[in-house]
Amino acid sequence: MRSTNPQVRMAAGAGERGRAAVEIRGLTKRFGRATVLSDVDLTIAPGEIHALVGQNGSGKSTLIKILSGVHTADAGHIRVGGEELSNPVHPADLSRHGLAFVHQDLGLVEDLTVVENVRVGQYAPGRLSRRIHWDEEYRRTETTFARLNADISPHARLGTLQIGRRAVVAIARAVQGQHPGTGCIVFDESTQSLPRETLPEFYEILRSVAHSGTGILIVSHRLDEVMSLADRVTVLRDGRTAATGVPVADLDEAELSRLILGRELASGRIGAAPREDGALPEIAFRATAMSGTALRGLDLTVHAGEVVGLTGTADSGLEEIEELLSGRHPGGAGRLTLGEREFSLPGVDPSALHEAGLAVIPQKRMQDGLAAEVGAMSNVTLPRVTKRGWLFLSPGWQQREFRKAAETFGITPAQPHAPAASFSGGNQQKLLLSKWLMNAPSVLVACEPTQAVDVGARLDILRALREAANEGKAVVICSIEVQDLAVLCDRVIVLRSDQDPLELRDDVSAEAITEATYA
Repeated sequence: MRSTNPQVRMAAGAGERGRAAVEIRGLTKRFGRATVLSDVDLTIAPGEIHALVGQNGSGKSTLIKILSGVHTADAGHIRVGGEELSNPVHPADLSRHGLAFVHQDLGLVEDLTVVENVRVGQYAPGRLSRRIHWDEEYRRTETTFARLNADISPHARLGTLQIGRRAVVAIARAVQGQHPGTGCIVFDESTQSLPRETLPEFYEILRSVAHSGTGILIVSHRLDEVMSLADRVTVLRDGRTAATGVPVADLDEAELSRLILGRELASGRIGAAPREDGALPEIAFRATAMSGTALRGLDLTVHAGEVVGLTGTADSGLEEIEELLSGRHPGGAGRLTLGEREFSLPGVDPSALHEAGLAVIPQKRMQDGLAAEVGAMSNVTLPRVTKRGWLFLSPGWQQREFRKAAETFGITPAQPHAPAASFSGGNQQKLLLSKWLMNAPSVLVACEPTQAVDVGARLDILRALREAANEGKAVVICSIEVQDLAVLCDRVIVLRSDQDPLELRDDVSAEAITEATYA
């Protein structure tokens, strides 16, 4: 259900007569000879939820960094509540005008209490003693949670809260310095790491904040989220405004995809290539009684050439699979079979798993998968360096591998020495995927492979995973993105915290997966 705030309807139809929560005009930014933003316009009305969408590399992140004062614009104006901000935007102006940001990682500190996370930077110490009056800080935090209709103790340590509750704490920190009906909160891919079952509460809180008159800007790659949550949408393409302030009620997902890509997006399942003999392929991977903290006794068999999806709620142990298979879980139990080799958990050597043909693509690509400040070519070719030996470390083979990776996976820009951190999210994921697929694994486990990537890159990644299976690799997808699983997987196993896993074979539609997960 979209917002029914009358302020939104007035703003959408009244043009420039009302004072905008945020108004951006002619925003331009260059890095060297590259223009990443060119004459971009964006208006966020008081009380509306406005979506900003576009492919990775379209300029969304640069716009948000200019708005938050990280970058300086080369041209253009930013007004908040009718008052023009300095260039670059000064942090004091953000606080004064009620302009706040909630980023993908939420920006919270697990070892601090809730009140410390909410009130950081906003403490009201005594005038003379400069002491923090904690009774007053607790009162203000409780008032903020009451405004959000959220029952969270300010005394709790943040690390004890589930991820959905932590997201509410991040919202509380954003709104606690605002007067209702003023300012704007920017949610920059804030829902990407949230379990699906926590999203309804998150969305409801956003709607309540917007209903109070505060402007909301959401940056998201989830088109279903945009269609269900936003009032209007602005689309960036190649650093320019492809569409601005379009009412979401006038669009469907197909039309929104076309605006983002500038072309029609192919739809339908990405199925397996037909087998000539019809025989069941050999078993490439088997996990027996694999257990972690929440994961309990998972038995999993995957054949060569098969794509198997694993999904579940936040308490099902789904996220532990990556840690168990990469040797990072502090405990764990069970047995793994890769071809003819067997391994026991815990204490398995990750290098031995790699040698046996297992590759794990981690969920946190920049934290666990890529070296941020190292060049793209070095990141892609790293797993083959020791195989080549030090006598054969001429750059020729690395250059050839990177060119092949760039062509095969559509990595842009195809600049071998550009640091991984300089690539867009979708292209970072392609770097990580090519890094391990070019290592010729027999088993590939991809954890949230399309997290925070645009609709075009998502399709490229899913096709690459299917192609890996068609080449004979066993592919396992661990994901909460039911649409990805429905498009790609031959079968899906739903992990459930208090019941045995449920396997879906005949019907792997998004509806069937969702029903099995949350029933």
